[in-house]
Amino acid sequence: MANQNSHPLISYQPFRLLFQIGYVATVVARLPIWMAMALFPSLRQHPSWTVKQSLLARGTYAWLDVGSQVGITKTLSLENGKEGDQFQVVNPADSRLYKGPLESGIKPAVIGGTWYPHRPETGTELASKIVVLHLHGGAFVLGDGRIDQCGFLGKTWVEQCGAAAVFAPQYRLSGYASLNPFPAALQDSLTAYTFLLYELGIPPHQVVLAGDSAGANLAIALLRYIKEFGRELNIPTPRCAVLVSPWVAPFDYDRETPNRTSDYLPRSFLYWGAQAYAGHLPDGRSNPYVTPLAEAFATPIPILVTVGTAEILFDAVTAWVKKMKDIPENSVELYRENAACHDTFLVGGIINFEESVRVVATKIREFI
Repeated sequence: MANQNSHPLISYQPFRLLFQIGYVATVVARLPIWMAMALFPSLRQHPSWTVKQSLLARGTYAWLDVGSQVGITKTLSLENGKEGDQFQVVNPADSRLYKGPLESGIKPAVIGGTWYPHRPETGTELASKIVVLHLHGGAFVLGDGRIDQCGFLGKTWVEQCGAAAVFAPQYRLSGYASLNPFPAALQDSLTAYTFLLYELGIPPHQVVLAGDSAGANLAIALLRYIKEFGRELNIPTPRCAVLVSPWVAPFDYDRETPNRTSDYLPRSFLYWGAQAYAGHLPDGRSNPYVTPLAEAFATPIPILVTVGTAEILFDAVTAWVKKMKDIPENSVELYRENAACHDTFLVGGIINFEESVRVVATKIREFI
């Protein structure tokens, strides 16, 4: 395994190519076994899953595992790309807004973001409508909020959850060799939120702060930041928060859970993300801005949390919800997505969980 400051040996050629060829060969060898197991409900990751869900989840696990062991973070572009006018470049906010945990040698940067279903011409057209700031998942090392990753998610928000518009920021991704570690992604989350409020003039009570997996971790951290510094910095609170499969304990990648075999998240992926994002912090496991499970906090914002009962993060998420509910002034609602794996809201279109996502979308629509 690599540490936060170095890539693993197989990141370099020719070792990378040899490893990838060998890994693909093992997948090809295992494919007949996966297919045979998928035919029998008792041998699937979860007995209620379909043959297609079982196979796609195993394939997703393998894809994440091979990429995570190599550990190369994609370089993001601020070009419009296939998103065209849906993509928007956003400058950092006033430097005085980045205080406390957001002050470091890492400086706020220009970011991009993708609008769904389309980029508004002005903020005034959204002033009376629900606008979602959605922070994408990907263990802090994958994703960009663009159509290929978040198209299914953006469409679900607009068509099923009642949102008029969704802005998915392309926050900086972390990587080995000290690439964009904490607090870079959290800085970018604040940049995106203040952009909606101050640049577009969208009223805060019309903004839903949302995120999935690592993005939900960022959303929680942003809520905590607004709680601690919002009054001083004149940063108002959003309408509410929606957290899908929040990654509340990134450094628990070694913890054994009953759902380890029924999810598509490999240990290598969780390790890569946690180490790249916060491996440089001596208190990463106890820092509440990195590990929300370490410390609950009071917030006036209503929060909806959804989690799959078959996902690897289920125990950690339910433990965090309990801690938050123990604070009297908090309003936290938990929806358990039956027999679902991790973050179907993001990957449901890939692993054939669309029906389960529709139920989640109904809960979100009722909540917001």
